[in-house]
Amino acid sequence: MSKPASKTLIGVFVIGAIALAVLAVVVFGSGRFFSEKMPLVMYFEGSVAGLNIGSPVMFRGVKVGIVKDIVLRFDAKDVSFLIPVYVELDPKKFLVIGKFTDEEELDRTLINKGLRATLELQSMVTGQLMVNLDFHPGKPAKIVGFDKRYTEIPTVKSGLEKLLESADDIPLKELFNKLLSAIAGVDKAVNSPKFASSLELVNEGLKDTKRILSKIDNAIDPVIENVKASSGSVREILKKGEDVPAKVGETLLSIQNTLQKAEHALNSIQGIASENSTVVLEVDNTLKEISDTARSLRFLSDYLQRYPESLIWGKKQQKGE
Repeated sequence: MSKPASKTLIGVFVIGAIALAVLAVVVFGSGRFFSEKMPLVMYFEGSVAGLNIGSPVMFRGVKVGIVKDIVLRFDAKDVSFLIPVYVELDPKKFLVIGKFTDEEELDRTLINKGLRATLELQSMVTGQLMVNLDFHPGKPAKIVGFDKRYTEIPTVKSGLEKLLESADDIPLKELFNKLLSAIAGVDKAVNSPKFASSLELVNEGLKDTKRILSKIDNAIDPVIENVKASSGSVREILKKGEDVPAKVGETLLSIQNTLQKAEHALNSIQGIASENSTVVLEVDNTLKEISDTARSLRFLSDYLQRYPESLIWGKKQQKGE
């Protein structure tokens, strides 16, 4: 008959089991083995050099997952290659507001909204790549559908890939040859005798231009002095001319007074010689001449008062004359 199990041994065994359970929770408590990951697949047509297992998956600058596997798919029918890239997204990186019941329906909605995957440069120094998720509305969704186990995210070419493809289309060799040819042509032209003679002609032309400018500069100074002297003379003439109308006016006034006295005298003579018709006729003619002369003197005096410069420059021409 066997002995009953020791209670002490049983207690130690139970305590050990509990300790192992606690240790497992502590070690694996990060949730890595208890949280559900979101596996995705995407297919790239071009090179993925620089993309490695463990490379980050980014969404608008936030790391939301990592690359789990990279394989090469060959299609013997059309002899084409595709590179499936398998990634895992961490659900804890997404704060979901609201609820959704169908995960597949959510994936389709995001893809219809333009969710696409691109290869972007992670570091310019190391050349490492990363997978970038973002929305590209208007870009067609090309679904390969090779691996039905995972949700497929359509891919589009990034700006880097387009740039590299454009660089491949540039005829660098042809451009380089043309550049060498142009450099050789310039070197030949510079070292040719014609170029040297052309430089000499240009140099002589510059010297001639300098001499001409020097002569013009020397000739301008006397001209300026003459203009200054002429302007001074004109100012003196005009200054003197301002006094002329006043003096002329005084002279004309004296002449007019004299004519008036003569007119009075002739009137007296006309009264005395009223019986002699010949004398009366001569006196009348003389009075008319005196009157016309006085009228002309008054007109001349008024004109000089309004246009004193006419003594220097002459009478102004009226429009239509």
